[in-house]
Amino acid sequence: MKSKLAALARSFRWAGCGVRHCVLHERNFRIHLAAALFVFWLAGALRVETAGFGLLSLAVGGVLAAEMLNTAVEAAVDLASPGRHPLAKLAKDVSAGAVLVMALASVGVGFAVLWRPEGLLALWRALLAHWQPKVLLVIYLALAAWFVFGFGGEKQTPA
Repeated sequence: MKSKLAALARSFRWAGCGVRHCVLHERNFRIHLAAALFVFWLAGALRVETAGFGLLSLAVGGVLAAEMLNTAVEAAVDLASPGRHPLAKLAKDVSAGAVLVMALASVGVGFAVLWRPEGLLALWRALLAHWQPKVLLVIYLALAAWFVFGFGGEKQTPA
């Protein structure tokens, strides 16, 4: 029993290493994380019901998982075909296209869940009426820009 728990713990640790790699080395993954944080904040501010949060979570999770699969495909292709090859290009293009399709579908989910004109108008008015939301927005945008463009290391390439 103890060895099965240790094996399970190891598998979670390896999965965590994969997530960590994407956070540190994949700019697009960080873009999706920054966008997700804003989407969940907006959902909370609009008082979205639990089912809406569930749909947003599935959409965000789908985009992040697609981005991770794209990273895995790119790494496997780079390992198998270090030089240029039309099939390597096809594999990379198709996996990147899958991320795009999932991201566009997630935008649709976001609009369906978050399109609440009265609530959005109230948030806009609050932003214009008070200085605190403006400061928080600028801080968020600055931190998001740093996280996306200034955080993490260079993308790893095959040795």
